[in-house]
Amino acid sequence: MEPILEVEGISLQFGGVKALDNVTYHINKGEIFSLIGPNGAGKTSMLNCISGLYQPTSGSIRYKGQEIINMKPYERTTLGMARAFQNIALFAHMSVLDNLKLGRHSLMSSGVFSGGLYVGKASNEEIAHRRKVEEVIEFLELQDIRHTPVGTLPYGLQKRVEVGRALALGPELILLDEPMAGMNNAEKDMMSSFILDMHEVMDTTVVLIEHDLGIVMGLSDHIAVLDFGKRIGFGTPKEIQQNPDVIKAYIGEETVI
Repeated sequence: MEPILEVEGISLQFGGVKALDNVTYHINKGEIFSLIGPNGAGKTSMLNCISGLYQPTSGSIRYKGQEIINMKPYERTTLGMARAFQNIALFAHMSVLDNLKLGRHSLMSSGVFSGGLYVGKASNEEIAHRRKVEEVIEFLELQDIRHTPVGTLPYGLQKRVEVGRALALGPELILLDEPMAGMNNAEKDMMSSFILDMHEVMDTTVVLIEHDLGIVMGLSDHIAVLDFGKRIGFGTPKEIQQNPDVIKAYIGEETVI
């Protein structure tokens, strides 16, 4: 199967602290890939390296065969990558629709006049981008709250909007940093369904950080496990559950699924 992302020998150091230590794995196009490990293992640091928020100390990250290690975050977005954050970073006073439109407009290539007036080519672009936003609203079942300020929404819905803003970019690869954190079981089930549909219906490659091992094992095609910044496991869910290093460091004998 063709890899869409190749991470090779990535290390990240802050002063005397090594957040990542020579981490290598690959992600196949069209799969659901999970990155797991104890708190402080380096999972979010890894997503920050992939999305361009952090500059690794050493190593290589290739997206569809192209080295992206020195690219800015917005340049990676134009290549087909998007990121949803663990801590919600929405504009609370703006509506669901406007938050999604704002994310999508980062792809606008035509000039925009002040006040939101679009003319000529920009007008055609705006129509196309608005159509994509509407598709995301329908996909995530946000129709009834499209005009609601996101700051007034329950936490679970805000998390869904955060994912929606990343999806509005139409990514080939989406990075989801704990999209189910703080959710109840019903909300987790719904988000799991959306993630499966991203994979199966949208043909989007999903990179997921999630602490609920039941969800991880049920959704993932492959998993990489980090501990103290090092990769201690990489493989299918079955292989991960049988990996003695992973069991010792993270899963535990009592909780093997």
